[in-house]
Amino acid sequence: EAGKYLKAAFITEQGDNPGVLDSKAALDGARQILMERFAEDATLLQALREYLQDHGVVEARVIEEKKVVAAKYADYFDFSESIKTLPSHRTLAILRGRREELLNVQLRLDTEAEKPAWRAPLNPCEARIAVRFGIKNLGRPADTWLTETVRWTWRVKSFLHLETELMGGLRERAEMDAINVFARNLKDLLLAAPAGPRATMGLDPGIRTGVKVAVVDETGKVVD
Repeated sequence: EAGKYLKAAFITEQGDNPGVLDSKAALDGARQILMERFAEDATLLQALREYLQDHGVVEARVIEEKKVVAAKYADYFDFSESIKTLPSHRTLAILRGRREELLNVQLRLDTEAEKPAWRAPLNPCEARIAVRFGIKNLGRPADTWLTETVRWTWRVKSFLHLETELMGGLRERAEMDAINVFARNLKDLLLAAPAGPRATMGLDPGIRTGVKVAVVDETGKVVD
């Protein structure tokens, strides 16, 4: 089938055109076109995003040759947790380890985390791409090629885009949570009694009305 699209090199007003010289070049070009079309489908991309948000797992692994200097990240040498439940302090620690080039961090589907030797023809996200564009492996000549194109779309286009997006969102939420925790702790500190829990008397001197007095006990309750 690819042979019908072959075309020898020719010259145009804009310069030389190498044409399509063989079946492999024709199929590679067709695959790139399909991958772009699949990856730019907004409805499909949103469905993949939602699935990955529910079924994504953040994995961290120590870089073996840096195991000694990475000792402070020992809790994350062989770590995985759902992106939905990963708390902010762990997120920041993992990303700090990656920034210091001590940890490898990546996002995976939970099926891949649980079954590294996943034997299904397509993973759940790849299957969604195939369904969206009506691709089924029915044993026809082009079916295997189309199925492989679906895999490439997910791994090279859609997943890399979504991984960057979701990990960026995870970092932003963790940083905002850290700021809010710091703000609450600072507020409590500023509102805390400077001398500790003690009964305190306050005086408000006045020339015309005299001195006003207020007394609170160690719990802050007004006594007088």
